[in-house]
Amino acid sequence: MAISILQRPSDIQPAQSPIVFSILESTNAITASEFQYTANLYIWSGSLSQSGSYLYQARKFPNPAGSGIFDFSKFINSTLTRLAATDDSNIKYYKAEFGWQYASGSTYATQSGALTSVSGSGSVNFKAYDGYNVFPNQINTSLFTTDTYWPYMTDMGTVTQSVLIDDKANLGGTVKGLSIWVGPSNATLATSIECTASYENGSTLSATSALTTGSTTSSAQITHLPSSPGESTWSTYWPTTTNLSKYKFVAKSGATTLATLNYEVICEQYYTPVRVAYKNRFGQFDWINFYKRHDNTFNTSQRLYEPQLGTWESATLAYDQFQTKAQRYIVDATEVMSCNTTYLEQGYNELMKQLLVSDEIYWTYDQTNNLVKPLTIQTNSLQFKTGVNNKLIQYTITFDIGQPYKLII
Repeated sequence: MAISILQRPSDIQPAQSPIVFSILESTNAITASEFQYTANLYIWSGSLSQSGSYLYQARKFPNPAGSGIFDFSKFINSTLTRLAATDDSNIKYYKAEFGWQYASGSTYATQSGALTSVSGSGSVNFKAYDGYNVFPNQINTSLFTTDTYWPYMTDMGTVTQSVLIDDKANLGGTVKGLSIWVGPSNATLATSIECTASYENGSTLSATSALTTGSTTSSAQITHLPSSPGESTWSTYWPTTTNLSKYKFVAKSGATTLATLNYEVICEQYYTPVRVAYKNRFGQFDWINFYKRHDNTFNTSQRLYEPQLGTWESATLAYDQFQTKAQRYIVDATEVMSCNTTYLEQGYNELMKQLLVSDEIYWTYDQTNNLVKPLTIQTNSLQFKTGVNNKLIQYTITFDIGQPYKLII
């Protein structure tokens, strides 16, 4: 008896979308009483040799076609629970073993010999990241076949990003700017990133940073480089920022260009910009500046009770001048921030979708000291604009600030 693998994931999968294995036992065993396909799922981080014991076991009855279809995405995604702000390379390895069992009298007969083990291409196991595919991606669609801007883990290549000269692209002091996949894969890996900077006097400068690729440790699958000129490490990698007007990053494999990201440096704004970082569909951070007016609304909620007035225990009845008929005993506060974008390219529509569905958003309110406040998005409906229909594209997004005025634990 032998199990055939009819469907398997690609090497690099987003854990929030289906991660599907389909198997088939080719003999008549599937007609046996209570026949079930069995699966052992291993999930781990670290080196390839640290898989340990399996974490989950699953059973599936054959479907009408005789196949056993296992979707492991919920299991794997449950292990990717760390915030991207504290773990910017939250990658898990996984592999699966398959067998079968059926009722034989009062016991179960199981597959003899070793279980059918399934790993990724070659000696490298499957990898999952904290992200998702989008329609019309197919089942088991991989990162490097859907991402036009491979090896960058972003869709920001659809637009020219704007930054202020002092902008940073980090959270908590850790560089989380350019997120670049450098781990093993069956796609072309970038060997270097070239930054070409243009200046107000028309001159240009270039600098290249070599990438160390091929590490099989899970934490080394993604590397990060500074992407905004205010980063303290910018000068270590890229040209000077003095009189900088625009710049671009080019990912290269040898002399071959893989993908380009474009940035422009804009002048100081009349309104105080709100710089927002949000986790994108690749589990990494993108940034957007809301350059126009923003408003903060401070709301309070309270519970009241009516205390007994007067001093009833004394010889005569009296009341204290400080007593009140309605006493507050639980008072809390919430803060809401409404932000307006400047006029945007139409390509930002796709990026706004990722902002609206992001489960991790931060307001970098003090870039000098690397201070952030977590946000939850209140806006749940947005009518997307186009250049043809609306000419000018501008959006208002409302956020709830996750750390309001009053600290209650």
